[in-house]
Amino acid sequence: MKIKQILRPFVPEAILRHRTRLALVRLAEQKGLQLIVRDLCFDLTREKTVLRIRKGHAVYLQHMIENFDYYVDSVIPIATDDSLLVDMSGPRYHRLKGFGEIPFLFPTHTEPYTTTAEYLDFANLREGETVLDLGAYAGLTSIIFARLVGRSGKVIALEADPVNHRCAAINIEMASHVMALNNILLLHRAVWSHSDGLLFSSEGAMGSSAVTVTGGNRGNEILIPSTRLDELFDELKLKRVDFVKIDIEGCEVTVLEASAKFLRTMGARLIVEPHMVDGVLNADRCGQILKSAGYSVNIRSKTGESEALIEARP
Repeated sequence: MKIKQILRPFVPEAILRHRTRLALVRLAEQKGLQLIVRDLCFDLTREKTVLRIRKGHAVYLQHMIENFDYYVDSVIPIATDDSLLVDMSGPRYHRLKGFGEIPFLFPTHTEPYTTTAEYLDFANLREGETVLDLGAYAGLTSIIFARLVGRSGKVIALEADPVNHRCAAINIEMASHVMALNNILLLHRAVWSHSDGLLFSSEGAMGSSAVTVTGGNRGNEILIPSTRLDELFDELKLKRVDFVKIDIEGCEVTVLEASAKFLRTMGARLIVEPHMVDGVLNADRCGQILKSAGYSVNIRSKTGESEALIEARP
């Protein structure tokens, strides 16, 4: 065990927060940004562009600093008297660049259309197909999938975080009225290895996840209904699934261990977004599980602002 880890429990929390803040200020400066601490939020600024983050989401600051352009370029900013503001400090409506059909209500972080476009390159969705959207967040991907599979197709979307789920429900309702999309079933559940419920760190953010992944002390820890995928298929009387998007914030290994062989028998194409868990990217482990289940696997490395992705074909 490292000396820092041994000493950490004996260092006052205020000192740890101060050291972390200084490290983030230095990182921001290295990226050509200024980190401004306000009463209720953090502002990351570059010239006249401001990215605003909720104070309670300080855990995401490093990621936002490292991916500043990725997020500020994802939406049309708000023009203020002296700046262009992308406000992710709370639930806000944003118009996405690349998909401006409807404004999207995001709990906090925006979900760039470019990420969904990467999914679509592999998904090759066709009319009448069935899609599982695991980790629907604010519903953007579900809506785009639904439009591509058409009225004869369907999308089953699962989102565990209650705040995210409410935003997704509002967005899907708007898509129903404005885009005539009525082929999305949104469920407030966590996909998992059992159906006994899952202790979940609800942050109303992209990174909300199981307490076993976050380590606790993040957001509200609540018990969320959970489901195994084979049980969900029985419940919904699904005969097949054509494409599955898995973006479940570090829970990928647990879910794939429980469900990869089942999905392989369904003939489903999978795209999985790997995550850092305990400081290690779980892409290789996810790939191993999928290969052992009979999938052909391609792991796309992170390039620039494109995330690492796992593509799996039965």
